[in-house]
Order: sequence, then structure tokens, then C-alpha cells
Amino acid sequence: MLKTSTHAAMLIRKDDTMVTLTPEQLQAKISNIPEVAPDEIDMQMITEFEENDSDESITWDDYKTERAYNGNISLRVPKELHRALVGMAKEQGVSLNQYCLYKLARG
Repeated sequence: MLKTSTHAAMLIRKDDTMVTLTPEQLQAKISNIPEVAPDEIDMQMITEFEENDSDESITWDDYKTERAYNGNISLRVPKELHRALVGMAKEQGVSLNQYCLYKLARG
């Protein structure tokens, strides 16, 4: 059963109109959705998932490690340095990101 809250739900219809539902209205709509047994395609997908799950799964620690190195670095610099870096990047005809990457790679 769906856990209800005190918040209203916002639904967007196919015609792009928005409808606000109370938690009770949302629960009533959900309880009217018929429950059906999985068909042949569903069962095939479930079987494939179960067969491949162990081969493609990774540990939580591996996931955290991979996620930690996403290619983004957030760096705060003084405004004057920022302005100077933007100016130097413009002189070279490249983006600030490309210019900083070049400078970092050169060591």
C-alpha cells in the first residue's frame, strides 16, 4: 500500500493541464489501478534480469569510488583571478574550462 503524506500531489495531464490532488484523492486513484499478472514479455525480462544481475552488479564501495571521480572539480578562486583566467582564455580563443584544463595538465 502507498504511504500517504499530508502533501498534495501535482499531476500533469497529456494536454499539459495541471491538477492538484489531496493525499486521499491520490490514494483513491492509485487503488483504482488494476493489478495484472506479468505477461510473457514481463517474465522474460524478469528472468534476464535475475540471470544477469550477479554479473553486472558492483559493491557499494565500488559504486561510491566510481561516483567520486565524475570529472567535475568545484574550485573557488578570488574574483580577480577568475577575471584574469577568463581574459587569458578569450585571448587563446578557448573556453575557460579548456584553458584551465590545459594549465592544470601542464603541471
